[in-house]
Amino acid sequence: MRRRNAFAAALVIPLLAVACGGNPPPEQMDPVPPPPPPPPAVDDTAEREAAATRLCDRAAAAMQSGDYSTAAEILRQVLRDYPGTECAQLAPDRIARAEAGAAIAARIHFEFNLAEITDEAAAVLREKAEALRAYPSVMLTIEGHCDERGSLEYNQALGLRRAQAAVAYLVALGLDASRFRVVTYGEERPMAFGSDEGSWAQNRRDEFVITAGDL
Repeated sequence: MRRRNAFAAALVIPLLAVACGGNPPPEQMDPVPPPPPPPPAVDDTAEREAAATRLCDRAAAAMQSGDYSTAAEILRQVLRDYPGTECAQLAPDRIARAEAGAAIAARIHFEFNLAEITDEAAAVLREKAEALRAYPSVMLTIEGHCDERGSLEYNQALGLRRAQAAVAYLVALGLDASRFRVVTYGEERPMAFGSDEGSWAQNRRDEFVITAGDL
């Protein structure tokens, strides 16, 4: 009897060892290597400055030629694409000057056979006067133009009245008449060359040319 119990105990011990042993330990994995360090940052300051300078030179050329809207557009691109460059730091002031130039140079138009300032033309002249007050050294030549209908002599006189009407309106807004010179070209310098109302409407106009002073 004692021998039978000992035999049973001998069987139980290995079974307990298997039951209590659990799962075998997981295999040891090789450690994951750390990612490589990022490459050193490339210093592109000189390249950005050079690109911004090229754009600023283009804007200056546009200003010089009287294309103020293009100059302002180029300078806004500098602010957008090359912030922090020397040109970008100067751009806000140059944009303001270009916008003033565009306002000063904006043309006005007239109804057929008339020299009266329309409501639309009056709005343009008010913006022009505001810009001229900001840049008091600027002097203008105002050119009066007509469409092709009427005699050469009549259109010369009508163009002169249109230029004088613009001066009178600007003086009424408080600007000094000595800042303006008037000239008439009648029908001699059309903007559009068609013989239709669309072309004629473009040709009945005043042009404003900066002849002295700095923006």
